[in-house]
Amino acid sequence: MKKLDVYISKNFIKSFLLSLIAFVNIFILSQLFKIIRYITAGRMSIGESITYIIYLLPKIFIEVTPLAILLGSLMCINKMASNLEIISLKTSGISFRRIVRYPVIISFLVSLVVFQMMNRVYPVTLSKSRDLRAGRKISETILPATKNNAFLRTEDNIIYYIKNINRIENTAKMLEIIRVDKNFEKIEEIITAKTGRFDVDKNLWILKDVTINNFIDKHQNAYKVYSNKNFDKSPSDFITIQGDPEELTNAEIKKSIRDIRITGGDIKGPLSVLGKRYSFPFASFIVSFLGLALGSRYVRGASAISIALSVGLGYSYYIVQASFEALSVNGILNPFLSGWIPNVIFLGLGLYFMKKAEY
Repeated sequence: MKKLDVYISKNFIKSFLLSLIAFVNIFILSQLFKIIRYITAGRMSIGESITYIIYLLPKIFIEVTPLAILLGSLMCINKMASNLEIISLKTSGISFRRIVRYPVIISFLVSLVVFQMMNRVYPVTLSKSRDLRAGRKISETILPATKNNAFLRTEDNIIYYIKNINRIENTAKMLEIIRVDKNFEKIEEIITAKTGRFDVDKNLWILKDVTINNFIDKHQNAYKVYSNKNFDKSPSDFITIQGDPEELTNAEIKKSIRDIRITGGDIKGPLSVLGKRYSFPFASFIVSFLGLALGSRYVRGASAISIALSVGLGYSYYIVQASFEALSVNGILNPFLSGWIPNVIFLGLGLYFMKKAEY
């Protein structure tokens, strides 16, 4: 790293941190009125309100970082342009891409920090802030005792459909178990039973009033009592909780999606959250191109216009991102595709302005 890179990097980091502090303070002030209402209503003490604000900081940091990067990069380069440093460097044969190399790298590193915060820190602090706001000290989730129309597909290509299942009593009514071949193309066997009880000690279902239709040998058998060691899924496996995926880490969301998928639940919400987790953090890296390019030319009196334009572009990113996120939640668009479309659009704009900044 040359002295020029150190100089630009220091100015960029300083501008970014000033912008970040400004935006964080604005967001905290917007929450103060709500917190004051909680205190006056007796829902929070002063100590709890301070803790609540601390828990909000990761969420605020994640949300405002792209704006801070955009404004910080514009301020840094605009200051150099106003001092005629940019034009001097260009005249000496240094390209604009070379000038902004380290601010772009720093923006990418900031994006990685945001990615890790969204995965590890944000879910924990979000859960705790919601508990404080709701007046709960510990967030508790209770697994339902029963479930109607329970569905489960196993790795052995065994499909369960149970009209009613009771997790506490380990019983079930109106069961249908379907065996499918390894390619999941042909039905080999359909087993129906009026009732069933899961034997915890033997780890298998004991079915009553059973009819077995074998499609390979093409025959039917009836049993008063029937059991099979392959039918080893306990009632708890059929009952899953679809909690808020925002409060889960990426690994936990992926596990939740697998659990919900095999039980026939709706996975659009968790998929949308996971798609955003892998796309939104890199908004900081992408918008840095816009800020750096827009601040590259010094025109007297144009600084305020450039700042207003950059902030407007920053908020327009949030609008576009929210619009595509809604499409993914409603199942219209693939969650990962909808998360990256805004990034691709604004990366294209950034590269266009970056090319213009070379001249």
